[in-house]
Amino acid sequence: MIDEIDKVILNELSTDARMPLKEIGLKCQLSPTAVHQRIRKMEDQGIIRGAKLLIDPEKLGYQTMAYIGIYLEKAEFYKAARDQLSKLKEVVECSYTTGDYSLLIKIFCKDNRHLMELLSVKIQSIKGVSRTDTLICLEHAFERPLLL
Repeated sequence: MIDEIDKVILNELSTDARMPLKEIGLKCQLSPTAVHQRIRKMEDQGIIRGAKLLIDPEKLGYQTMAYIGIYLEKAEFYKAARDQLSKLKEVVECSYTTGDYSLLIKIFCKDNRHLMELLSVKIQSIKGVSRTDTLICLEHAFERPLLL
């Protein structure tokens, strides 16, 4: 179980994973050593699974972000389709869902031509994929970590 101090630490790290332990300690009235110990404990418990480096895809030439709903012919194709999608560098998220789609993926492409090629050559040729629905993102309004 985590307490209120752990929640403060998690919220601060979620906002900036490189925040100095001393600064976190000031916010929750702990020494940097105590903050470090709490972080280690949450890592050992699997609450903290690592830290990420965030890259701006647009600055690297990836101008098109899209969500693609994938319909599978049968549920038995899920694992194989998931494994094939994981090999595509443009696919950054993949979820097995309820509702209309079997899978929902998030992708980044350089432009619409790149998107068309990814869809027609790579994604729709995966065994078990019967069809796709593509939603192009016009603007990524916001993204945030889960705050406690």
